[in-house]
Amino acid sequence: ELQIKLDELVQDHANIAEGVSRNTNKDKSKFINIAYSTSIEVINFLILSWDLDFISEEKYIELREKTELITNQLNSFYKSLE
Repeated sequence: ELQIKLDELVQDHANIAEGVSRNTNKDKSKFINIAYSTSIEVINFLILSWDLDFISEEKYIELREKTELITNQLNSFYKSLE
């Protein structure tokens, strides 16, 4: 569970940092889209972790809500670059 969260944070931050340093919105969008895709993957791993009883329902809901918030923010940022 902790590893999933750390991986998500590292990957998202790396992609966002690289993306915002780009000169064009098209280039920025590419990296924000990668970060968004990574967040979706984390949601899938959370579902799997809960289905396999690796995490409690309470923890699943908490992490899912936080990840969905990040995903929604990334999606909004991506759309603002279009």
